[in-house]
Amino acid sequence: MSAPNFPDNFNMADYFVFSNIDAGRGDKPAILFEGKTISYRKVADNVTRVAKKLVSDGLLPEQRVLLCMQDRPEFAYAWFGAIKAGGVVGQINPLLTAEDYAYYLDYVRPQFVFLDEQSLPEFEKALKTTRHCGRSLGQDNAIVAGHNAGGHKNFDTWLKDEPKPDAEPWPTRKDNPAVWLFTSGTTGQSKGAVHTHGHFPYNTEVYAKAFIGMRENDLTISVSRLFFGYATGTNLMFPFAVGATTALFREQPTPDLLFELIEKHKPTVLTSVPTFINKMLQTPQAQRRDISSVRFMWSAGEALPRELHERWDRAFGVPIIDGIGSAESFHIYISNRPGDVRPGSLGRLVPGYDTKLVDDNGNPVAKGDVGTLWVRGDSAALYYHSAYEKSKEHLRGGWIVSGDKFREDADGYWHYEGRGDDLLKSGGIYVSPLEVENCLIQHEAVRECCVVGKKDEHGLEKPLALIVLKAGFAASPALETEIIAFAKSKIARYKAPHWVSFVADPLPRNDRDKVDRKRLKAAHA
Repeated sequence: MSAPNFPDNFNMADYFVFSNIDAGRGDKPAILFEGKTISYRKVADNVTRVAKKLVSDGLLPEQRVLLCMQDRPEFAYAWFGAIKAGGVVGQINPLLTAEDYAYYLDYVRPQFVFLDEQSLPEFEKALKTTRHCGRSLGQDNAIVAGHNAGGHKNFDTWLKDEPKPDAEPWPTRKDNPAVWLFTSGTTGQSKGAVHTHGHFPYNTEVYAKAFIGMRENDLTISVSRLFFGYATGTNLMFPFAVGATTALFREQPTPDLLFELIEKHKPTVLTSVPTFINKMLQTPQAQRRDISSVRFMWSAGEALPRELHERWDRAFGVPIIDGIGSAESFHIYISNRPGDVRPGSLGRLVPGYDTKLVDDNGNPVAKGDVGTLWVRGDSAALYYHSAYEKSKEHLRGGWIVSGDKFREDADGYWHYEGRGDDLLKSGGIYVSPLEVENCLIQHEAVRECCVVGKKDEHGLEKPLALIVLKAGFAASPALETEIIAFAKSKIARYKAPHWVSFVADPLPRNDRDKVDRKRLKAAHA
């Protein structure tokens, strides 16, 4: 396919929002939320008003705006509005602690912050000590959605105030910074991968439209929350790009709530993660729930075990589109696709991206061998803000050096083997924790597991399996022996866990809902 090309004078809010007005979809539902149907015209009007209000209140071009909001219409208005205004927006988890918020305020140094009333109690503690959000100028640029603004600006009231007559959005170009996507922080505190106005539309064109086939009549819903770039794409940008509809809900998702919303809204596209897929399957009488409207479900964010994929297929038959992307690439670049799903693999390379696999010395590996992935495409981040060394290591002239280990099989399907720093070396041979986990989860007693390295009495690293048991099973030395023997019957003996430790539910996770391997390893070293 030919690579998409965007004009030099370009704003990604025009691409995602205002193009729907130009296409005659102004009256079409854009968002379903708590019994309300919000049209594309209403979205566009509110995005315009946010943009003009920000400029009226002093936002200058490329200054930062931070979002800390639940999945609600105001997220879309503020996010696209800040981008339309010519600002640079970043979004963070609305369920963090005051310490985390203080870090983001110091790191991002935003001129404006959009909050939920739910986040305000913890965020308020950080706001009291910051010089940002206009406070160094004696202003309060914290804008709160909800009934209780806590003395700050209420979003609805702020939006209704008339902006200054000359408060027009700052003009932008396709290569201007527009969004920071935060890394998951697996190697330290999160850093902002800086993206331009052209990056998100590029991936949308080559992946969501050309590769996956998003449709105007789709209706999307997501388990992952909008602050996570994965869901910002699948449940906001992708549907908006084709004039489809998204269903938003503020609550933290549970399987029962999601089943209810699917039966109510009849979505065609579902965004989820493996951990939640497993929870759905374990819900009592799950197979009696009707999800027949869903034509496919995205899975990303963490590895999807083949056993879990096949169990889902047997239960529901809705195709899982497993893939991998990153904050550095904006979204997915290797993926299964409707009509071409191979369980256990991540699918094929998305046209529009290039890859290479190299060994520890930077030399290409043979097809079928494991190597470090390099990926290149026109959605690659420019750099990490205030992280020069990390930028040099991972962002090299348009190439993203992920640190992840992959192999490509003879048929062109890609398989994830884990992060390079997560691989174990047992008996002098590399062991992928994911391979061991995929084996263990097939045991009838194992509900969830994580494999990390631990040194034995001789200082040699061996696999340790940290296991959460299913209801009805009790930890015992006999069960530990049984699980180790089970693994040895399924995979090479040197890959089987040397020890099993039964741990409490749930396994610790980071703010992107990925299992925190480093924390587990440190706790059980």
